[in-house]
Amino acid sequence: MFLAQSVILIGMTIKNFNDLVFTDHAHNPDGVHARLDLGNNTEISVVSMKGKETEFGGLHGSVLAGTYEVAVFHNGNMVPLSPFDDVLGWQTEDELNELMANLQGDFRAQFIANLYIARDEKRNELGLTNHS
Repeated sequence: MFLAQSVILIGMTIKNFNDLVFTDHAHNPDGVHARLDLGNNTEISVVSMKGKETEFGGLHGSVLAGTYEVAVFHNGNMVPLSPFDDVLGWQTEDELNELMANLQGDFRAQFIANLYIARDEKRNELGLTNHS
């Protein structure tokens, strides 16, 4: 099974960090932003501070440190990237490449579904409702 999955992935063009085109952030003059369509109604948004992170009001990453904040949208809705937040901060290029590969691979639908399940399970543990 692993071999078959690998063969299929070899034939696909998987977008990665190098495909992101950063421009100035629209709301933070010290930040950069990139959006990329990953196909299948999935889009990734990556932001970072241009230089040193600010103590308050900054983005959760620094280009100088090679870290970025990421959000994912599927069918126009934010995907919960962790049980407690829709975004992940301080992600490295390698971590972004791994996330992007998971969002484009053969098991992308299950990967996204598992993120929602993890969030819902954690919210249930805490006695919270599962409203988006």
